[in-house]
Amino acid sequence: MDATKLTAERIVKLLRKQRELYEQLQHLSRRQRSLISGDQPEQLLSILRDRQSLVNALAQINHQLSPLRASWQSAFDKLPEPERSEVAALLEDVNRMLAAIIRTDQEDGALLSARKQSVGQVIDRAQDGRAANAAYGRSAPQRPSGGAADLQG
Repeated sequence: MDATKLTAERIVKLLRKQRELYEQLQHLSRRQRSLISGDQPEQLLSILRDRQSLVNALAQINHQLSPLRASWQSAFDKLPEPERSEVAALLEDVNRMLAAIIRTDQEDGALLSARKQSVGQVIDRAQDGRAANAAYGRSAPQRPSGGAADLQG
């Protein structure tokens, strides 16, 4: 589809849908943050699947809007005034939401990385403790078998 076939009405409709998808993505981003902060990482896979389906839908909208990219300013200038104002507002909303989602995702990545490092340290300490216990067990004097207590000290 070339840019001339994208009517003002169609452009507004696509951008409204894009904004709606970004709102849903932002909501999932907030849920993702609460799961990470609340030690519920097992539920993250569900959120990530939902986010991926939204990203796929956004990719389709971007594909439909792609004919406008080369001549965006010209196409924008040709829009009737009410649609031009709405398109500008929609684009502003989408850009603001996208920036917030990216920032939140970067923060979530740092939080997950810190948690991964913390869990790794706990595992390392546990392994060190098991090794110490095993070493202690190997060096401890053998007790007589048979269940009799060594009362002589």
